[in-house]
Amino acid sequence: MATYVFIDLNIPLVYNVETGVITKGFGDILYVDVAPIEEQIKKLETLVDAYEHSLDPRYPPLKSFPNRDGVYAMAGYFKSAFFGFWIGLGIMALLAIILGVKI
Repeated sequence: MATYVFIDLNIPLVYNVETGVITKGFGDILYVDVAPIEEQIKKLETLVDAYEHSLDPRYPPLKSFPNRDGVYAMAGYFKSAFFGFWIGLGIMALLAIILGVKI
């Protein structure tokens, strides 16, 4: 027994779920509410957009407070400055040891 889904109520076109064929006629009619599915798809799309935007520092995080644009860019500047300071300090200390500078 095949299961059919109405495509349009005004014209007698039905979709056969098992074969994937659109035909004329009526079968065992099944009404499907796709509103909950659409809501889940919209939630998924927002999560996908947030994931894509997390790779770009110009966009704020998904669940952040307002006016947090550029948070990732500022974090990138501070991180590079922090590590640059410590790496430079280490290189200078290594040079001081190699050159024999006495304190």
